[in-house]
Amino acid sequence: MQTRHPFHRSASPLTRRACAIATILALAMGASACSTPRVAGRAESERRLSACESAYLSASSNSDRMNDTSTHIVERYLSARQASYDWIETATQCSARFGEGTMRGAQARHIVRTLATRLGIAVDPVTPSRLDDVSSLDLDDDSLSTMAEAEDAAGFATEILAARSDDNVSLDLSDRHKTTSQRLISLAGNDDDHRDKVYDAATLLANPDTMVDGATGLKAPTGAVIEMNCARSEISAVAASSNATGEGTSSNASRKASLGTLAALIADRAELALYWGYPAFDEALFD
Repeated sequence: MQTRHPFHRSASPLTRRACAIATILALAMGASACSTPRVAGRAESERRLSACESAYLSASSNSDRMNDTSTHIVERYLSARQASYDWIETATQCSARFGEGTMRGAQARHIVRTLATRLGIAVDPVTPSRLDDVSSLDLDDDSLSTMAEAEDAAGFATEILAARSDDNVSLDLSDRHKTTSQRLISLAGNDDDHRDKVYDAATLLANPDTMVDGATGLKAPTGAVIEMNCARSEISAVAASSNATGEGTSSNASRKASLGTLAALIADRAELALYWGYPAFDEALFD
C-alpha cells in the first residue's frame, strides 16, 4: 500500500478560492488584449472641459480657499487674487453667469484688499475704469443706452455728493461716470438719447451720509448705494441684451471680448461700493 506524504494534503477552500481568482484575472487580462483597440485621444476629448466650465470650477475652488478661515492667510490672499480673475473670466466665457461672475469678481477683489491690509501689503485705491480705448462693443443699442443712463445717473449723484464735500466722493469720480456714459451712447450709435442729465435729488439731499438701498432694504453709505445701483443696472442691461448668446465657440469671440470688457468695468463700480461700506455678504449681493 502506497503511503501518502504528509505534505500532499488536499488544498484548503481558501487556497482553491485564491487559485480561482488568479485564473479569472489571467483570463480577463488575456481577453482585454484581444478587445477593440482604444482610439487615442477619444477619452481625453470626452473629458475636456469647456472654457466656461474650466473658469467656473477654478473660480469656485479658489473662492472656497479664500473663504476658509482655517487656511493660512497668505494662501487665502493668493486664492482671492486668483478668484478675482477667474470670476471675471467666468463672466466672459459663460454668458448665463455674467452677473454672478461680475459680482463675485468684485467680492473677491474686496477680500483681496481686506487680506492685503492685514498682511501689510500696499494696494492701489479703487479707481473705476472708463471706455476710452474701446472702439466697439458687441451689445445691442438699447442695452448700451440703458448702461449709459445708469452711468449718467451715477455721475449726477456723485457730483451732488462731491459738492457737499463728501470725504469719499470726488468730482473726478463724477467725471468718470459721465465720460463713460457719453462713450456708451457713442458706441450705441443711437440718435435717441434718453439720458435725463439732471435727476431728482430730493432723496439724495435728505440722506447725504447713509441711505436705505431700495433693492435690498439694507442701510449703507450713500455713495456705496449709488455705485452698487449703477453696477446692478448695468448687469441687468447686459443680461437683457438681445444678442446674448450661449457659451458658443470662437465665432462668438467678439461677444466674449465685449463681455470681458463690461464685466471688468462693472466690477469696478461694485468693488468701490464694497470698499465704501456696502455689505459684502452674499444675501446683499445676489438674488
